[in-house]
Amino acid sequence: MSTLLLIPWIIFGYKHPAYRFIGLCQSKKTLSVLLLLEIVYWLVLVFLTPPGNGSGEGSFAWKYILLYEKGIIPIWYLSEKFNPMIADKIDANFKYLYLLAALVMDYVFLFIISPRVPQLLGRKKQQRSEKMKSASLTASSYKQTS
Repeated sequence: MSTLLLIPWIIFGYKHPAYRFIGLCQSKKTLSVLLLLEIVYWLVLVFLTPPGNGSGEGSFAWKYILLYEKGIIPIWYLSEKFNPMIADKIDANFKYLYLLAALVMDYVFLFIISPRVPQLLGRKKQQRSEKMKSASLTASSYKQTS
């Protein structure tokens, strides 16, 4: 659900590919609105979570995994890889890590699903073809001098 919130920013990136801010096809204003919306969304979910011990069915991660997947799943995956008890501690005391993970995932999603990636790949192909041309010119000039 939280990933669907990015649709307006993806559309903005395709409508205005000339905008550039921190590597994305966005303006400062649009990214600040996204940041504000993400913080408000996270705060609403945190305040709706009943107080408890932070583990089990009443925890933030269990209750909102489908609503806040881009923040919960990366933290859950990494913490379960190292030590499963870390996931419970994060859920009980460090819910802001879910917000930070969601912001990082927002950046990754907006970068991958943007017109900037085909531009970068096209630039690399152009550089490769220029290198091939210069290499062939160098080889042909070497043959002519020999």
